[in-house]
Amino acid sequence: MAIQGQVRSIASANNSAVDLVTAEIRRAVLTGALPAGAEFSIRDLAEQLGVSHIPIREALRRLEGQGLIVLRQARAASVAPLSSADLKAIYRLRYEVELPLAGASAGKRSQPEVAELDALLEASRDLDPEVAWQGHYDFHQALVHPAANEWDDRVLHTLWFAAERYTHLVFDPTRITEEERARRYETHRILRDAALVDDPDAMAEALRVHLSTNESRILDYICPLEEH
Repeated sequence: MAIQGQVRSIASANNSAVDLVTAEIRRAVLTGALPAGAEFSIRDLAEQLGVSHIPIREALRRLEGQGLIVLRQARAASVAPLSSADLKAIYRLRYEVELPLAGASAGKRSQPEVAELDALLEASRDLDPEVAWQGHYDFHQALVHPAANEWDDRVLHTLWFAAERYTHLVFDPTRITEEERARRYETHRILRDAALVDDPDAMAEALRVHLSTNESRILDYICPLEEH
């Protein structure tokens, strides 16, 4: 696949080359600039991004671990296909890990942590799609933060990264009506309110309903795509 214009050069940026390459390829996958199943060469990608092959390979290994990229041979890779089976597996693990942690975190926040949760909720409906998407991601992280340890965070970040390309298809923040923005805010406000009450079962159930609703909507979207 020719990738001219699909990814942007990062040659002039100052951050870690591997981090920048990872973020840019990930952005291209999430936005569909690099669509599911697209194949590309590491050499072409290096030229387009303006870096050497070394950070490209490391970034692709990271993204492979997140379920976004498939390394096919020494010099080629492809965007992982969309799969309802993969999505179900991701959400099955999210239910197992995320719900108990969110429940254990309910009612266990300091005032600064409550303020941070509220700030992230507001950020999740920001008109800037990148701010809104990051706010949404960080909001879900904050829901489990009081109870999560480092290993919990590692596992959940892997699952969230893997789920993100699917959620981006259905809940794309770049194409959203004000009515839909309000609906999404309300679904997350319910989670915020549950997080402040010391009732683990209610918090876990609120998050289960939220996740299962999203899972169903995404499956409704991708299952027909798998049939073609």
